[in-house]
Parts: sequence; structure tokens; C-alpha cells
Amino acid sequence: MNEQQPQPIPFESATPRGSSRGLRADARRNRQAVLHTAQRLFARKGLGVPLDEIARQAGVGPGTVHRHFPTKESLYLAVSIDQLEHLVSDAATLTATDDPAAVFTLLSRMMANGAENGAVKSALTAAEFDVRVVAPEIAVALTGHVADLLDRARAAALVRDDITVEEVMALVAGAFTAIHHADAQSSPPRATHIANVILDGLRPRP
Repeated sequence: MNEQQPQPIPFESATPRGSSRGLRADARRNRQAVLHTAQRLFARKGLGVPLDEIARQAGVGPGTVHRHFPTKESLYLAVSIDQLEHLVSDAATLTATDDPAAVFTLLSRMMANGAENGAVKSALTAAEFDVRVVAPEIAVALTGHVADLLDRARAAALVRDDITVEEVMALVAGAFTAIHHADAQSSPPRATHIANVILDGLRPRP
């Protein structure tokens, strides 16, 4: 996989202008098209994909990409934040159901997302940039939904009594590392198997 060495991300270029709030509808659509295309190409081809190629496949001009994302690193960060926002939306939908096992559905999605976007996450880690610092409200919202779903599962005796939300979030982060270590990022069945082994550890002992 052709990955370029990430450079440190200046705070001013990394902060999510991030969100599409305040943009015109057409600019918002263009930005989302770039983010979705970048995420797909990064997952398939690595981080070395040229910005001009991302622009071409997103159906926008190179200037549009550079206007929204002045550096490649700011695009990495925006992709990661966009994926977190989608997970928060999924989590809110699951929280609104009465499924006691919904926490396992959400955690599976979080692990799959981490595996698919491993190259971007590795780049941000190498650049010593923490999405939780840049977009704390998103991280807090996601953790809050996990906590609510964990409480529901615990009340239904579907998870261990001695597990905390902090430990669950640590296990999710550890799953990313385990999947990467097993070189299973490009193999959804293997990544899912590793995730299921980890999730089984949350279930009550016989």
C-alpha cells in the first residue's frame, strides 16, 4: 500500500471548518462528495492518492478540494471527523430503539469503521493529532451513546457487570490495533472475526 509520511498538522488548518455548517448548499454537497471519495480511495489505495485524483472522482475541480482542505493532513482529519459524525448518527438511531443488544451492533460498526479507515487513523496518530481534542463534542456524544446502550445491555444481563464505558472504548481502540497487526484491514471477514472475539469478552461468564 502506497502511504506517504504524514506531516504535523497545524491547528489552524486542522480545525474542522470541519463541519459543513455555514456553507451554501452546493458547497456543502461538494465538500461531502470530496470526503466520501477521499475515504473510499484512502481505504482502497492508501494515503498517497493525489488530491487531483480525489477531485476528479468526486466530480469537482482541484480548486474546490484545496479550498475546503488546504493540506492533505486537513483532509485526513476531516475524513475521520466525518466518519465519527456518521457513527454518532447511527448511535442515536440505535439508542432510540429498545433493542437490549444494540450496544454490540454499535461497537461492531465502530470496529469495522476503524478497520476501513486504518490508514487515516494511523496518519493522524503519527502526526500526534487527536480527534478527541479537535472535535470533543463528537467524541463525548459517541461515548455517551455507548454508555447508554451499555447500561441497557447490562440491565438485560447481556454484558458483564464489571465493565465500564471507558474500558469498552479502550477495547474498541485496541481492536483497531489488533486488526492492523493481523493485516486484516482489507479482509472484512477476518476483521469481523477479530472484532467478535473482542466483543465476546463483554458477555457475562457462563
